[in-house]
Amino acid sequence: MTIKAVSLDFWNTLFTEPADGFKFYKERRRLMLREAASAPLTDEQIENAFTRESRLHHTVWIEEHRTLAAGERLGRVCAYLDVALPRDVMARLTISFEEGILERPPVLIEGVREAVEHLASRYRLGIISDVGYSPGRVLRRVLKDAGLGDLFDSMIFSDEAGCSKPHREVFERTSDALGAAPAEMVHIGDLEHTDIVGAKRAGYRAIRFTGATQMEEGEKTVADHVTEDFAEVPRIIEMLEERRK
Repeated sequence: MTIKAVSLDFWNTLFTEPADGFKFYKERRRLMLREAASAPLTDEQIENAFTRESRLHHTVWIEEHRTLAAGERLGRVCAYLDVALPRDVMARLTISFEEGILERPPVLIEGVREAVEHLASRYRLGIISDVGYSPGRVLRRVLKDAGLGDLFDSMIFSDEAGCSKPHREVFERTSDALGAAPAEMVHIGDLEHTDIVGAKRAGYRAIRFTGATQMEEGEKTVADHVTEDFAEVPRIIEMLEERRK
């Protein structure tokens, strides 16, 4: 069966954080919360609160296949610190947390622009992405600013979908939006338990990209192909298509 459409993950597939980006975003959130709180907070208290929240978010993501909104995450951090912020302050702080990556935007991974432009000339394209503090509306802005937004016919983000990979719904919604049967789809992503397992369970073919997230020694994959060079993706998809003929 021919391939009609391709879906791609966002983080560590198309984009990655700039140098020291994770540290910058993390410290920015800490400073903003400290300034907003009326009570004095120590570095240790703030660190512990964010660590507790991060662990909870990860557990929900892995076990319940959904991601928590930035406002809910901030509310939990404040609860751990026993800090009550006025509603308007919470609203402003939430937006600042969501849009923090725009101060130091994610960077395109090498080879992505040319490969995606080539794919867009042959297939319909979609995004299937789980989110952290930055929701879909912010990641759309990143794609637009990078000049790639118009190349995608569908964008499914976990905060908007109400579920995250590997939930079957995000893959089914994408194939429906792109007018392709699951067997006519290929998904490209970096994480085995979300991107690859989710895509294969949904009936897609899957390519695991390891250029930003390396496979662990001895790790197994159910992907149809593995590559660390994104420039190879168009050729790999053509090869997968030939296999089915």
